[in-house]
Amino acid sequence: MVRNWLRAILAAALLLVSVGVAQSAEELENPDPEDWPTLGRTLDMQRYSPLDQIDADNVGQLRVVWTRDLDVRGRQQAAPVVYDGVMYINGIDSEVLALDAATGELLWRYDAALDENFTGSPQLRGSVVVYDGKVFYARRDASVVALDAATGEELWHSSVGNVAWNELFSSGPIFADGKIIVGPAGADAGGNPGRILALNPEDGEILWTFNIIPGPEDAEAYATWNTPPDPERGIGGGSAWTPGAYDPVTRTVIYGTGQPNPWDRIDERRGQDEGAPSADLYTASWVALDVDTGELKWYHQVIPGDEWDGDMHPTPVIADVEIGGEPRRVAILATTTGYVVILDVATGEYIDSIQYHEDPQLHLGYEEDGTPIINDDLRITEDGGTVSICGRRSTTYNSAAYSPQTGLYYRAHTNDCYNYTLYTLPDDWERGQSATNFELQFLPDTFDALSALTAFDPRTGEIVWQYEHGYRHWGGGALATAGGLVFSAFPDRTFRAFDAATGEVLWEQVLHAGMESDPITYAVDGVQYVAQIAGTSGTQPHQEGLPDTITGSSVVWVFALPPE
Repeated sequence: MVRNWLRAILAAALLLVSVGVAQSAEELENPDPEDWPTLGRTLDMQRYSPLDQIDADNVGQLRVVWTRDLDVRGRQQAAPVVYDGVMYINGIDSEVLALDAATGELLWRYDAALDENFTGSPQLRGSVVVYDGKVFYARRDASVVALDAATGEELWHSSVGNVAWNELFSSGPIFADGKIIVGPAGADAGGNPGRILALNPEDGEILWTFNIIPGPEDAEAYATWNTPPDPERGIGGGSAWTPGAYDPVTRTVIYGTGQPNPWDRIDERRGQDEGAPSADLYTASWVALDVDTGELKWYHQVIPGDEWDGDMHPTPVIADVEIGGEPRRVAILATTTGYVVILDVATGEYIDSIQYHEDPQLHLGYEEDGTPIINDDLRITEDGGTVSICGRRSTTYNSAAYSPQTGLYYRAHTNDCYNYTLYTLPDDWERGQSATNFELQFLPDTFDALSALTAFDPRTGEIVWQYEHGYRHWGGGALATAGGLVFSAFPDRTFRAFDAATGEVLWEQVLHAGMESDPITYAVDGVQYVAQIAGTSGTQPHQEGLPDTITGSSVVWVFALPPE
């Protein structure tokens, strides 16, 4: 009886903390300035906050106001969200935490009992979605749950993947027009075909499915596979393993897709004079879908027959940009091959591209019509063959930001170069087993700078400024604010604030470990905070002479200005 009474008191207290947790779809399209309820804050993934209490003049006064150890050790790639004074974090293992965003006090913890057959990766990217009094969480074991935002109680559980074949979630959901959108992964882990799903937020029912790997009913795309897709044999791939974006204006959902499986294609090309690659739609692409039906609107494929595990997974950013004196609604996409490409959101029309890798050797540029130029000389025709390649995986799951104040797009990236060795899968390979069949030797000292945070101008196609450093930058996203600032986290465990217009470093704080998560900003009771999660178990390659990156448990660091 006493225990039940205490539970009732706790539940009432949590409800008081979370007053107003039920919000509408319109509120997610245009969130309150104090909130950050999804990965991008806005559904178009601009990661821009209208808060300006912290600005270029006072950012140097930022100080730590609270921290909280998340009691986990590993590569913390997930980012926090904040709604109505509560911070929600999906951890690297199987939990969701709710914290008082002003103090760090733990309000509740959800710890999933994962499917006993699940053996997949523990890494989760993206974030949860807070909507209509619920927290939506994509668990690693290929299921999605809705939690009560006030108590953490599980309201529904929807299993949408095949755990036995190692289908899983490696990233959180997004929200689009009253739907929860998710992209299961598992191409690498078990040969699963990529899919994008829309779920009903009331009960988890699947509303529509887009199959990234086409069947015979999609005759045109199906014909682009020299060896026809066959899920039972693991011929497919194309996982949408990082979050997508949603454009409420054109009602378009955009996701990046991974490489085909098996990606060697060595047996397929033997005896071919030209070694012609199979295009393998819709892998190594971005796909744009109708939010109502899931039907394909357009696609942009970067690597036909991607045998280098390049993927095209970076999360899109959607913005209104004036190009050539005309306003355009565009999708800004960072290819892993070293370019920022700008497309019309409604049609997929190619507008422009900006090279950011110092010497991309795989993707050599774009034709005038937007056709990517791929260097087929780097294709491997012998089992165990090796090529030296730059521009294979120059950016990855870390998020970009766009500031309507400056008109600039901010993204961290790497001047990557590798020795890449490719093998055929063994004859006894079965679906459910790992499909990874390559080895990498990272070559960090090819260029003077290994990585950079770069400000791109999509209006002119120019690079405005860069902050260069000597560590591979595969994690740690960007955040832009109306205070004229850009925040970003770096592998050298330094959290930095830049002048958004010039790139001048205005503030920096060394944290306890390297960072692979994205920063956010929010306000509670009129006080603006900046939050960053630090913690990783993996070290990043670096230029010769630099110290190794520091690992450590996952800790939330929260900063604010001193009280007046």
